[in-house]
Amino acid sequence: DEMFSFKYSPGKLRGNQYKSMMTKEELEEEQRVQREQLAAIFRLMKEKSETFGEMSEGDVKEQLRLYDI
Repeated sequence: DEMFSFKYSPGKLRGNQYKSMMTKEELEEEQRVQREQLAAIFRLMKEKSETFGEMSEGDVKEQLRLYDI
């Protein structure tokens, strides 16, 4: 039973620490869920363009990269 420390660290380092604890199957499932969630967010933004403005899928992905998503 190894304990992992989640000290504050900017974006990717913390994400990589978390990912290193997951099995290959868990990582694949996490990525699948992320893709589904991003697709749902993108659909909502397209449907509500008067609220969110016009954004391409590339624009959204670029913004999400800032948060290591």
